[in-house]
Amino acid sequence: MLTMLDLELGVWVNLRSGERVLIRRFRRTDGEALYEFFTKGLSPESQRLYSVQPLDRSLVNAVVSEADAPDVLRLVAFCGDKIVGYAYWRQQLFNPKMPLLSIAVADGHQGLGLGQALMELLIEGAKLKGMEGIELHVFKHNRRAIALYRKLGFEIVGDTDNGRQWIMVLLFNRNER
Repeated sequence: MLTMLDLELGVWVNLRSGERVLIRRFRRTDGEALYEFFTKGLSPESQRLYSVQPLDRSLVNAVVSEADAPDVLRLVAFCGDKIVGYAYWRQQLFNPKMPLLSIAVADGHQGLGLGQALMELLIEGAKLKGMEGIELHVFKHNRRAIALYRKLGFEIVGDTDNGRQWIMVLLFNRNER
């Protein structure tokens, strides 16, 4: 059974490539590595799929400033000293028991199981925090991501962003907790 302490210390994951990555909670000291990930680990297409806002120093500074916020769970995946995956959920004001999730995996580490590992840890973290489920938004043409989310049990419940993105939700079974 996963605990929040496991997420603090880190969980080792074996990728399909044979590489081992350490996934742990984001720390304030991870800011420079996160900036490198945003600017060098993600192609322009991956950046666009991940965020409509610029992946720049001001975003990294905002992430660092709320590293210990109780309403956010941020995870980073390290291969050596480089971040190769970043994912988080944030509680929403209008529905605090249904946090909004976001994930990005470095281009060189996509398709190896890292995205699924990050998602599964975020889901477990949300369950530990007493959430009722998780919501995410995904561009409708991002077929690989949609396939992963469906595999994990997410269902399309609507669309957003002028019809460009699906809203997908995973509801937790209350008996699981």
